[in-house]
Amino acid sequence: MRDDKPIIENEGAIFAKALSDFFTTKFLALSTAPFLITAIVAFIFLYYLSGEFFDMLNIAAQASQNPDIAQSQNELAQFAKEYPLMATIMGSFLFKAVAGTLFYVVGGGFAVLVSVILAVVIVGFFTPYVVAEVQRRHYPDIERKATVTIGEYILFMLKQFALFMLFFLVSLPFYFVPLVNIVAMNAPFYFLFHRLLTRDVAGEIFDKEEMKIVFKEAKWRIATTTLILYLLSLIPAVGILGQVFFVIVLAHQFFQEAARLRRSGLAAV
Repeated sequence: MRDDKPIIENEGAIFAKALSDFFTTKFLALSTAPFLITAIVAFIFLYYLSGEFFDMLNIAAQASQNPDIAQSQNELAQFAKEYPLMATIMGSFLFKAVAGTLFYVVGGGFAVLVSVILAVVIVGFFTPYVVAEVQRRHYPDIERKATVTIGEYILFMLKQFALFMLFFLVSLPFYFVPLVNIVAMNAPFYFLFHRLLTRDVAGEIFDKEEMKIVFKEAKWRIATTTLILYLLSLIPAVGILGQVFFVIVLAHQFFQEAARLRRSGLAAV
């Protein structure tokens, strides 16, 4: 007897299909908006932090040469006046060179991670259009049952950001352990990336009951996909230019999960 149950394609097939979709004029044009917005915000963020950081070093150098400057400057200058040796070290060229290098390496890494999450939030505004286009191209017979309201989604986002902050604070002590710090730094960001992106795309395809079932039955398939996407997102250009591609990948996966779920009748259980 022939089994006509829909087959869930493996990650390679899904990625190939999504890549074919992505390299079309419509999706490439759509990718420029989140890319430009994220790039501008990330640049401003890093520029502002670097300005504050080097202002602190300059104040320390000035205070080491003229202690009275602390009367007209901020608390950092007052600190430099009370600890002149520290101010001298901080104001030296060698310290600035080493500190500046470390700042841009570490700060750049955080900027990449923050920009990835920012891009996920921004691409959320384009997700309904992307999912609808994927449906039109490949899955016209699969109904979209989006039932999540804007208020529910905002509440969900606030909850996930709160959990992310808790996760981030718990992982901070592990930042100083070699090798472990790589996992500790990325784990909170992957958590937020996974939660926001999957809920954003799934909310356009499933109703609430179906979403619960799929997230339970296919959690490892979904986690494998989002982990691959997250690792790709750590490549700076890919992280902010490829967000539309990430949505396309998950749209393919969730439409196939929807076909499997509805054909098997699990949604009615």
